[in-house]
Amino acid sequence: MTRYVRIDYAIKPDVDLGVVKDAITEFVAGIASHHPDHRYTSFQNASEPRRFVHVGELVEEVVDSFQAAPFFLKFSQFLREHCDTKPEVTFLSRVASAR
Repeated sequence: MTRYVRIDYAIKPDVDLGVVKDAITEFVAGIASHHPDHRYTSFQNASEPRRFVHVGELVEEVVDSFQAAPFFLKFSQFLREHCDTKPEVTFLSRVASAR
């Protein structure tokens, strides 16, 4: 099974967005190495560049080990320290998809 998730957050005004993008890139690389069937994309809002949205399709059977992995814990701590609005997690149900 697959768990679908969307995460929305905003970064504090004094945080360098290059540092944020580097942290996101490292986090997404950790996801890719965690399980070959995970799908995860991070987006930056074009009109509000301090706002980010992540959309993930995660293999349900390994979500617990995913959340305990060092890359996940490191990025979670990064967000706690740098977010202006804390991450809002929304679980989704897929209706249709084009691949």
